[in-house]
Amino acid sequence: MVAGTFKQEILKVYNNVNRRIFNTGVRQQNVEFTGNKIIILSLNTRIPALKLLDDSYSGTTEYMDHLLTQVFKKQIKSAIEQQFHLKVIAVFKDYDAASEYSGTILCLDRDVEACLNELPEL
Repeated sequence: MVAGTFKQEILKVYNNVNRRIFNTGVRQQNVEFTGNKIIILSLNTRIPALKLLDDSYSGTTEYMDHLLTQVFKKQIKSAIEQQFHLKVIAVFKDYDAASEYSGTILCLDRDVEACLNELPEL
């Protein structure tokens, strides 16, 4: 599979998981490969209810962000493994509520370039 096609497919999966959890897609996203890592940076729409509560209940909304991130990590790992038959060994994710930017790193069991040669054309 060509790297550009694989990147587009990863972004589709990422956006679908985001829609399932947050009921909205991402506004902007970018994916890069380095070694055994897939790095996804995205601009997300904040959940309106959490945005409303941020000023008065920041501790609660930070905790909710943490819980939602944990759910997202499990679902993105599962989706990537099922869709592409890759082994994801770790998922790292952070979200900045103020800017609505998110960073996700998927660590695979081998280099992404090696995986590209084994993936079927989609």
